[in-house]
Amino acid sequence: ARGGARGRRTGGRRTGGPGEHPVSGGASAFLLSAWVASGFGGEAGTASVPVVADHLTALPVVRWAVRLPGQAPEVATPTEPGAPVVDGDRIFLGYSGANALLVLSRTDGELVGQLEARAPVASAPVIVGAHVIFCDAAGYTASWTQRNGAWVREWEHYSGAPIVSSPTVVDGVVYLANVDELIYALDAATGELRWRYQHPLDLARGGSLELFGAPQPEVRDDKVYAGFSDGFLVALSRDNGAEQWTSVVGEGTYPDIISPPIPLEDGAVLVAGYSKPLLHLDPRTRAASWRLEFGAAAAPYVSASTVYHPGSDGSLRKIDPRTGALAWTWDSGSSGPLLTPSVTDQGVLVASTDSTIYLIDPDSGVELWHLDPGPRLTGFGSAPAVSGDDIYALSNGGMLYALRGRAAPAAPEAPPWVGKP
Repeated sequence: ARGGARGRRTGGRRTGGPGEHPVSGGASAFLLSAWVASGFGGEAGTASVPVVADHLTALPVVRWAVRLPGQAPEVATPTEPGAPVVDGDRIFLGYSGANALLVLSRTDGELVGQLEARAPVASAPVIVGAHVIFCDAAGYTASWTQRNGAWVREWEHYSGAPIVSSPTVVDGVVYLANVDELIYALDAATGELRWRYQHPLDLARGGSLELFGAPQPEVRDDKVYAGFSDGFLVALSRDNGAEQWTSVVGEGTYPDIISPPIPLEDGAVLVAGYSKPLLHLDPRTRAASWRLEFGAAAAPYVSASTVYHPGSDGSLRKIDPRTGALAWTWDSGSSGPLLTPSVTDQGVLVASTDSTIYLIDPDSGVELWHLDPGPRLTGFGSAPAVSGDDIYALSNGGMLYALRGRAAPAAPEAPPWVGKP
């Protein structure tokens, strides 16, 4: 299943450790680009709830495509969940064929640096000012910076189990989740542990198989929201990690919460199990204001008036966040889960784990464009990064595509004799 390769529980925990590379073995999680404000001291947030349209001014065309360096593992269903992050003239991204975070030139995709890791990097890094914070599939989190033109590792922390989701950095604290149901907080400047929360997995709610993954923690006000493989949503104290409340969300064959829970401006939490449902949850009562019978493997796009929901069933849906009313449904034609959409001036950009990248009309739900990279297409494991008029997307085959919006050519001027006798 593209929704996350299934890993067998062993005594209530997933297998895997610092010597193993579960992501290299084909395990998949659906990650989000994490983008934060400069400096460790100020308020920062992730890009899982974008509210401003990107500046894609025309239908995209491929500008260049490069195969990433390194040797990806030979597996039946390869996946590359390390979402690209653009910073100035550089692209940072993880790749299953390298135990490092790759640094590429935005101009042509040339490799210009590598930040060493203990295992492949299976999620998007977070950039905070001059610092790059990222996690790897061995369970380590590290902070790097440049000094005198050279990359230097500032600190490293080991969590005890693989990490396949991005960190969340807020007010100088790094919040993380690993695949052993552990949520914890580190000091962003030193890497020192501030607190940890070990979720008591309810084995009665799952079978011997579960999805390999753990969603990125989301922070709002004084709480940290985290989802778990038994379908539980938990709100923790941002100060000390103490449990504030829990709610059972996930249902169906895979109740796992893989998509990050999204705290909304109205105080509610938008959360989905992998199989189902999608809930608009009131945190005061833990009751759903509305409910829809489909799930997600990646975070939705959310604004005050619209939710674009990437279904684990391969359909994109436009939803009113206040009522749950469905405006339209677009079917990708594939059962592969969709990834987090981006809203651009040209339409809603969304990628499929089984097929390609699409641009959808936001008013009608009609497909406007799709990427046709040829017969070797293997789908995408992470959402494309949109930066201005540029798009960067990493395929599951290890190809990094750079696309750029290109305006339609101007109509040629008519010769001076046209229309004359």
